[in-house]
Amino acid sequence: MKYYVVTFTHTKIVGWAIFLHAHVKYLKKLLKEDKLQISGPGVGTPVRSAQLVFKVTDREELDKLVAGDPYSIHGLVASSTVNLWDVSCGSMLKPSVPDAEGTNYFRATFELKEGTDVSELKNKRDEYLKKLLDEKKLRAAGTYVNNPLAGLSILSVPKAEDAEAIMKNDPYVKELGAEYQVIQWDPKFGDFK
Repeated sequence: MKYYVVTFTHTKIVGWAIFLHAHVKYLKKLLKEDKLQISGPGVGTPVRSAQLVFKVTDREELDKLVAGDPYSIHGLVASSTVNLWDVSCGSMLKPSVPDAEGTNYFRATFELKEGTDVSELKNKRDEYLKKLLDEKKLRAAGTYVNNPLAGLSILSVPKAEDAEAIMKNDPYVKELGAEYQVIQWDPKFGDFK
């Protein structure tokens, strides 16, 4: 099974609200079928957005699932991205010990310029991610298979400032100048919390 990260943006808010119940029902069905790992909206974003992490066999299966979402059927997805995600650190499974009270989740993405050589910093970054995992500030991280110079980390920290500091100290950002984005995330659907 492979993890695919799908990010939707919605600009037609009236249509979004009308089909929200059908969308949620569809997500719950995919969760029961073990096709959807986790899903939830961004918090406080200027444009309504959501991130979904699917666990499927291939891109063809993913495309069918995305096309079957009521938001897709009714043309309510303004834009989307799809990335095959190699979770190399952490896990998408629910932890045996719950996160601390006051924990918030952040989806933090990075992207390096084409042609950047990461070989000298890969071990240093792996150690950094392992340290964050041990400190329970990181739930899962990895690069995108379709673009190994970009990736996603799911952070579990109290405040946006904490997530920003983590990304600013990421060796790929600090030493190679990777561009990054941090968005607070509410993973409402899935066995993650």
